Amino acid sequence: MMKPAAEERIIAVIAHLSALALGSGLIIPAVFWSENRGKSAYLRFQTLQALGYQSLGYTVWMLLYLLVVVLLMAAMFVTAALVPNASRNETISMIFSVVLLVSAFGLLGIYFLLPVIAAVFCGLGKAFRYPILGGRLARSLGYARSDSEEDSLDADFEERFAAAMGHFAVVQPLWGMLAPAWLWISHQKHSASLKFQSAQTTLYQLFVNLFYFGFTFLAVFLGFASMLFFSAAMDLGEWGGVAGMMVMLCLMSFMILVMPLFHLLGQWAGLRVLLGHDFRYPLLGGWVASWIDNRKS
Repeated sequence: MMKPAAEERIIAVIAHLSALALGSGLIIPAVFWSENRGKSAYLRFQTLQALGYQSLGYTVWMLLYLLVVVLLMAAMFVTAALVPNASRNETISMIFSVVLLVSAFGLLGIYFLLPVIAAVFCGLGKAFRYPILGGRLARSLGYARSDSEEDSLDADFEERFAAAMGHFAVVQPLWGMLAPAWLWISHQKHSASLKFQSAQTTLYQLFVNLFYFGFTFLAVFLGFASMLFFSAAMDLGEWGGVAGMMVMLCLMSFMILVMPLFHLLGQWAGLRVLLGHDFRYPLLGGWVASWIDNRKS
């Protein structure tokens, strides 16, 4: 059994451990994969795994958190309906608080534990595959013998997987667009398809982030402005602050309802690209394609 070179083991270890940065490290495996496409299949597979774990894993982790919160809320409603004066029962409140904390830190601990195990395995020069993700990725790449440098990977699927992970990363504010931005602007050796998909999702995520932070600032600004207006112009007194807060909450509620739609579109784009389709975002996709064609001519 041939062990990978020391340099490759170090790169793989760093790629996996970058998951501990909780989103901000997503660009690291993308850079490592992009810069080492001529190296061994072992290194390319491990960096792609790390990229997939931070993109898809982060999405799954967020969905699990949401599921836990929904289940706890449902349990609270059922408890309130069945137990008299449940809201005043300190024991019940303590139980729900403990379950929430254990679930939150437990899920976070599991999220951190897997890349640490991966780093240990790679540091020792051994093969590592994340549960579910690793096996499916290996089969799709045609990666049969993880200890051999003679393996050849499906280059088309490599690029498709990297592009899809960029789309999936839309759920990560700001950090999610760094990996596709790198794949788009830093290298000419990637295929036209990868550069197009990376350009698309970079600009799409830029728009989503501008909407998120811009609308949040606007909601806060209009909320405080409304407080001053209602208190002064309409002589509502202390109720002016309440009215202003209602304006802010209404605007924030609108954003909370809209943001998941942007995230779902990005997830759908990632799935379509992963399945081999040429996905284009509405309006943006056509504009990016025309812009790229004009630059070539």
